[in-house]
Amino acid sequence: MDMAQTKSLDKSLLLSFGEFEGRVGITKNLIERVKMFENKTERIKSSPSTKAKLIYTTNYITKAISCAFTNDPSNELKGYAVEQSSETLSSCFNHFFSECSQTKHIFVTNAEDLTVDEIDRFKHECILGRSVVIEILGRLLHCIYDQSRFNFKTEKVSQLAQLDWSTAGQLWNGNIVNIDPNPKNPAKRYKISAGASPVRMAVSVAKASLGWM
Repeated sequence: MDMAQTKSLDKSLLLSFGEFEGRVGITKNLIERVKMFENKTERIKSSPSTKAKLIYTTNYITKAISCAFTNDPSNELKGYAVEQSSETLSSCFNHFFSECSQTKHIFVTNAEDLTVDEIDRFKHECILGRSVVIEILGRLLHCIYDQSRFNFKTEKVSQLAQLDWSTAGQLWNGNIVNIDPNPKNPAKRYKISAGASPVRMAVSVAKASLGWM
């Protein structure tokens, strides 16, 4: 085959089979230690299949990890202690997803016990069912990251979990969530924007709502 016809390796594929260091190593650990990600993450392809009961992609979880520690989605976290970083952030994510009423059912239920309809409904009714919002969550977690103690402030993780993360929530309308006036499926009239500008707007709105500005 002509090399020009071959596709470059997908980022998720590279992350899945990369060396066990920096954010790649942390990502691998989190996918195994965070129940919201365990067996619910697409490790190879660029988008998660609802029929396969997958919610997230490795690539976006990796971005969220970089954002949580540095607020930079491209930071490779070279020099970070993989085990300590993994333990700190997995504990934080598990705390958040277990306390958030909109993610609790998906969080506590093993992937094989969830139905395709439950996954589909979650993806459309809760913005935390979209990979890009995990990056937003990472940016918000960075606001409460205590570098000197190497942890995330527990009480503020709980505050984050209390936000309305529903797709229909007013907090996200006009930034990452837009309403399609003529949807093909009336039950799926919300569109999620993954661009840098909507993401920044969503983070700012959430911080203002929490009084973190």
